[in-house]
Amino acid sequence: MRKIKQSNENEMVYEFLKSEMDSSRHKERIESILNDMQISNEVINNGDISSEQENVLRAEILGKFRGYKKHNEDMFGNFPSNINWFWVELDRADILKVIYTEYSYWNELSNYTGSPLEAAKFILTGKCVFGTMPTNHYIDIAQKLIEGHNFPPLILLTDKSEKQYFLLEGHVRMTAYSLVPVLFQKVSVLLGYCNSDELDKWYGEMPERT
Repeated sequence: MRKIKQSNENEMVYEFLKSEMDSSRHKERIESILNDMQISNEVINNGDISSEQENVLRAEILGKFRGYKKHNEDMFGNFPSNINWFWVELDRADILKVIYTEYSYWNELSNYTGSPLEAAKFILTGKCVFGTMPTNHYIDIAQKLIEGHNFPPLILLTDKSEKQYFLLEGHVRMTAYSLVPVLFQKVSVLLGYCNSDELDKWYGEMPERT
């Protein structure tokens, strides 16, 4: 891992929303929130992180969308309160440190390890998550990576030990990287450093397979 430059929470929110807006799964939900708030999608697609007014709006959008800040729920429930953000480059060896968010789908996909590399093994067997949810679309996304498609930056959290990098945003993209780990080189990442106790509280504890 190589640090490039300092970032901040406003940029994290902006990058999070831009990446989710680019997702066919989440775009409609975000656009619905923007419509309800009577806000142009330019605040996400072409925003200005030096604008305090825009930063406040984006934080509220992320709150309605994912439980950020005062909402304190969903993906941002018990989210660490004091995070130092940096732009960094991750390299091939760093893929071993990346861990999915603790969530039933990602737990099952990774064989209850949290590891995207274990998820890749699961996908290549052709199995379905929970026996009903196909995983072949990850192979299609990995093919885009092979063809040279540029992915938006991942967003991760760690503590001062840097033993593990916990995914906040970019689970699907990370899974694609894990299917072709040789391409996980000089990967652009927004990495937040926080207190280990707060990180543990946010992540929770992965349950054992039942």
